[in-house]
Amino acid sequence: MKVVSKLVDLDFEVHRIEKHKNGIVVLNDPSKSMATKVQITPEDAMTIAKAIFSSGPAFLFVLTFPFRYWFGGNKETNKNSRQRGRP
Repeated sequence: MKVVSKLVDLDFEVHRIEKHKNGIVVLNDPSKSMATKVQITPEDAMTIAKAIFSSGPAFLFVLTFPFRYWFGGNKETNKNSRQRGRP
C-alpha cells in the first residue's frame, strides 16, 4: 500500500497487527521502509465502515478483492505500477 501526503511518501506493507488498549495497531516491516505505526480505534473502524458502505465502488472492491487477488492474473503488473508511484 502506498501512503502519500504532504508529510510523507511511503510504501507501507502491513507486517503485523496487534491489539492495543482501545483498538488495534498496524505495524509495517521496518527493514523495508521507515518504521510506522497506525493506531485504529473503534471509532476509526466505524468511520471506515461507513465510508465503504456509502461508496458503491468501494463496497464492490471489498466484495471482490479476494477474487481479483487470486484470479486477477495481474499481480506482477500491480506490483510494478506501485513501484512507479501509481496506485
